[in-house]
Amino acid sequence: MEWAAVRYGTSRAGAVEAPLYRTADIDALSTAHPEAGWEELRQVEKGRRSPLAALRPKEKTASV
Repeated sequence: MEWAAVRYGTSRAGAVEAPLYRTADIDALSTAHPEAGWEELRQVEKGRRSPLAALRPKEKTASV
């Protein structure tokens, strides 16, 4: 994954590093996370916290 320096509007903090996602990564989200309400996500207004923030990453099991 690539990261890029991004400036948000009138932020005084300067640029922050943000991840750049490939279109294929975004397209795969609905399959990878069927528990997410995708229609609800599409309705989130600018500046509002995404419901995805409440999702927990899947735990990886150690292979022996």
